Amino acid sequence: MCRQRRWRGSVAAIVALLLAAAGYARQFTLDIDDVSGAGFSARGIRAVYANGGVGLQIGALTLGTQSWKNIRLDCAALSLARERIACDDGWLTVADKIPISFSYEAGMRVLNVALKPGKHESWSLILQPGARGNDLVVRIDGGRIERLAAWLPPDLPKPGAGVVNGGIRYGSDGRMAATLAVSGAAFSDASGLHAGEKIDLSLVASAAPAAGRLRWAAELTWSGGEVFWQPVYLKSARQQLTVGGTLDAKGVRIERGALHYPDIGSMAFSGNYSIDTHKLTDGNFSAQSIPFAPLYQTILRPFLADSSLSDLHTGGKVSAVVRVDERGLQSMDIRLDDVSLEDRTQHRFALSGMSGSVPWHAREQTQASLTVAGGELLKMPLGRFAIALGMNGMRFELKPLRVPLLDGYLDVRDFAARAGSASWYWQFSGDIGGISMDRLTAALGLPVMHGTLAARIPLVRHIQSSLRVDGVMNLKVFDGEIEAKNLVLLDIFGKAPRVRADVNLRNLDLELLTRTYSFGTITGRIDAHIGGLELVNWQPVKFDVKLISSPGDYPRKISQAAVQNISALGGAGAAAAIQRSFLQFFEQFGYDKLAWNCKLENGICDMSGVEDRPPGYVLVKGGGIPAITVIGYNRKVDWPELLNRIKRVTQGNSPPIVK
Repeated sequence: MCRQRRWRGSVAAIVALLLAAAGYARQFTLDIDDVSGAGFSARGIRAVYANGGVGLQIGALTLGTQSWKNIRLDCAALSLARERIACDDGWLTVADKIPISFSYEAGMRVLNVALKPGKHESWSLILQPGARGNDLVVRIDGGRIERLAAWLPPDLPKPGAGVVNGGIRYGSDGRMAATLAVSGAAFSDASGLHAGEKIDLSLVASAAPAAGRLRWAAELTWSGGEVFWQPVYLKSARQQLTVGGTLDAKGVRIERGALHYPDIGSMAFSGNYSIDTHKLTDGNFSAQSIPFAPLYQTILRPFLADSSLSDLHTGGKVSAVVRVDERGLQSMDIRLDDVSLEDRTQHRFALSGMSGSVPWHAREQTQASLTVAGGELLKMPLGRFAIALGMNGMRFELKPLRVPLLDGYLDVRDFAARAGSASWYWQFSGDIGGISMDRLTAALGLPVMHGTLAARIPLVRHIQSSLRVDGVMNLKVFDGEIEAKNLVLLDIFGKAPRVRADVNLRNLDLELLTRTYSFGTITGRIDAHIGGLELVNWQPVKFDVKLISSPGDYPRKISQAAVQNISALGGAGAAAAIQRSFLQFFEQFGYDKLAWNCKLENGICDMSGVEDRPPGYVLVKGGGIPAITVIGYNRKVDWPELLNRIKRVTQGNSPPIVK
């Protein structure tokens, strides 16, 4: 028996000592406290040779960051020769029992170890003399990738399928070379937010010591499969990553890097990563003349899935130069070249011919300068305009901006924005003026109206995905005034924006209004109050409308067609509002007052009028000669049904009810 308390050396030397001693004894035991080398250590080693077989026990083994305990190697039939010692049928027990074979050529000092954990799967290791010691060669044939799960950091998704083929060579002179090919790989995590299938990769890497550092280079090609990494979904397009730099005790330096993405373009990058702080201390990224359409579809669109930018038709080219350090993003110089954006599904907006530069810096005051050739806003054409945006870190101020809108304009003033801890805060005020109502209504697909639209936009504030209007927004239309207050827009850039407001209508000309909507003719003026208005995706879901004749002395006439249409809105039986059959000979009637109230809640409109007149309610109270009183009979009407009635009567499709 031989005991050794502490010994450091190569694995080949241990095997040589063990087996050389075995040539002179029927039984042999060797105890070693500690064996260590570059990247590995073993403790509590005991080797036993008896009756032509050998057993090796290791109490603890560490390779890189991985550790195992109670490892055992058994070979029942050890082949001993003067220059060669071999085991063709052994077993390695770690967590599983794995077939193993090994041999040691004493003259050449070459150790071969082969593991065959599965059918058509082999992991082999060759330790042989090199320029300055022992060279290590690892060969993998059909290796199952899931066996590498234990070597990966715990926060990364675990591989579940795929094989790897190739080799790794680590020389005693410090040089390393690897050529690996992965096929059919798959991975996932418990959350389901990171997964990949049928992934094919190839890696060629090399490293060599130089002036106290390790100089390295690698090329990775993705040739098959698909990956979902919340929220991005990518398919293989033979993307290629080429990178090279140096490694020392302080960190990793990327001197040159390039990512080539077919159909999109290439990005160059460089930087430094600190091992001590685990931070990117310096990074530079640049991409020139990248086609914006594939960039949006492949990279940007997944991040915009729940916004109004989720389905755009895009064009043009984008260039960018980005710099980061340990404090984060430091500068971002973006250049737009004839970029276009168009809301493809809902047609809410479009911008075309955007060109210019956005030279943002974290600690310097700069100014963005952009020109926009034109576009659309809610199908209304926009003319050419220029944007001058002052930037100072995460604070932005827009110089007064005038956007040509139809034959008028939209003025934006006092725009300021800043980034908060959880969201963006911004505000602006402005005016709308000089817009012909006939052009506006034609653009919006509404019945033609006349006059000019003018509106004052008070201070509008954006806080945590909501827009709040301070003060009152005024519009002049139908020779009257519309006033909106308590206006709040929630999730305005999402797929289902919500609006809350209280709206007042004052002194609107009924003749202009009714003729516009083919409703018949009503002369007079109306006021209205719409309280608690709520819209979801621009459709009303709740409000309390009180519409009534304006006070004052003015002609009050209603045509027979308008009587018919108002009666139709009251539902079946409203023809009783015509009091005498001879009234059919009159084209116009006098009235004293008209009113319509609707409280919408849970999809039901609860209606009333000027006054109750059981079993109904008065919509138009007669006055003058000849007088007419219109009575409604349906108090509760399904809101979609009421909308259908309004649509029919304004299109002239309501059946006559006057006899």
